Amino acid sequence: MYTALFVDDEKAVLDNLLSNIAWNDFGVSSILTASDGKEALKEMEAHPVDLLITDIRMPHMDGLELLGIVRVRYPETRCIVLTAYGEFEYARQALSLGVENYLLKPFQQSELEDTVEKALDNLYLHRRNTENLFRENLLLRWVKGTIESEELAERAGLLNINTFQSCYCAVCLYKLGKGCSSRAFRSAFQQFLPHGSEIHALWDDAGHYVMIVGSSALQESSLLEAARKAIADLHYQDLMVAAIGTVVLSSDDLAESYRTANRILDIMDHSDHSCPVLTQSLCANTRNDSLVRKLLDAFHIEGVEERETSYQKLTSWLLAQYSDQDVLLTALSHSLIQLFRQEFPEKSGIQEQIYHRVSRFSPPAENFEGAVRDLLEYSCLLFRYCFEQLSPVIRHAVDYIHAHYSEGLSIKEFCVKYKMNTAYLGFLFRKETGMFFNNYLTQYRICSAILLLQETDRHIGDIAADVGFSSTSYFISCFKKQTGLSPIKFRSTKGETL
Repeated sequence: MYTALFVDDEKAVLDNLLSNIAWNDFGVSSILTASDGKEALKEMEAHPVDLLITDIRMPHMDGLELLGIVRVRYPETRCIVLTAYGEFEYARQALSLGVENYLLKPFQQSELEDTVEKALDNLYLHRRNTENLFRENLLLRWVKGTIESEELAERAGLLNINTFQSCYCAVCLYKLGKGCSSRAFRSAFQQFLPHGSEIHALWDDAGHYVMIVGSSALQESSLLEAARKAIADLHYQDLMVAAIGTVVLSSDDLAESYRTANRILDIMDHSDHSCPVLTQSLCANTRNDSLVRKLLDAFHIEGVEERETSYQKLTSWLLAQYSDQDVLLTALSHSLIQLFRQEFPEKSGIQEQIYHRVSRFSPPAENFEGAVRDLLEYSCLLFRYCFEQLSPVIRHAVDYIHAHYSEGLSIKEFCVKYKMNTAYLGFLFRKETGMFFNNYLTQYRICSAILLLQETDRHIGDIAADVGFSSTSYFISCFKKQTGLSPIKFRSTKGETL
């Protein structure tokens, strides 16, 4: 579990930090306070501190001096800076000291929560505190769509990042072998892009090298050609895959492009090196979120006979949905991979196992139904194996979310009911599943909403209430963060975009 230290000479700010966020949900079990840098250092000498949130302008020792000392003495501590409007020069100095983010007073709860979550993720992933940390965090929040437009524009301005180009695209790289350089590809790629194009690069949480391409004019064809030329010039044909996301017309929609590129990498067959550059138009468009939810429900069934019945129902549903056997197998394979990526984001090798299993049979038409059922059974065994690796308490929490997601469920309510320590559960849930309890709950609610959007004509507000959201506006915000689209746009396309 984590310990946080808040440093500010204004008691009102400290009280706001203490009360404005459910710290236990993030696994923070102990919170310390100090009124200036000297007091803060005394606290840090007496207690290991994982997260430091400090004001800049304070008596005796200001935040910048404190950060400089902390960075030397406690290099693993994650740091967030509070600053008043107009103190941007102080904030700029703080960036070189390896801070996660700076928050303007009075800070917004959502911005504080996003920043704390990212800081603890970086702590969990052992990311280094470097002078580029703020930049990397900003770019990652941009591609994930977890930053508001105003905050993005202001933070990007400090870093001389142009967020007002006419077109944007996310390109993700996946290394198939050693002997290739992501940065070498970036340099070669940029040479073949339209004049005036800009690239900003980062490493995402999945270990992909992501390039944000901005330009006054971008087309999928020109990006495809530039990537192919770069790979050919570097002789990387068998060493690297470049996935090109959709071209979007606003910086606010970059997350949609990033999700497309990520999904291309998720569903690609790693044993097939024949196509080193992939785009949405070159991939089978077989996304089916309804199938993902049906698979999830089937794999969580406990009884063997009940599970066998669910396999039969799923097989019949698939045969009714897809008349072509190859298309059905592709759709099922992609949905299975999407499910495993969603439920076990830190598990590796799943794609290879599923594609290997699919490649083992090419059944004649009369045996195809049985072959599909065998694939479902194998995938369920693989899913149950991954699920059983979780501790009993986390398995129980996941099952409880599935059963009660439509109610006013929270980690606090769950812990009160089962007499558990909230901070401990929050810490353990993140450690074992790769996400926080509330994030998993939101993800499952969105998956449930997707099923209703695709299979019913119900009003958006009614769907939001049915899956457990207290307000329609918050549901829409969460839905767009997870899918890259608004619920209305998602319904209009039936979720058929990658």
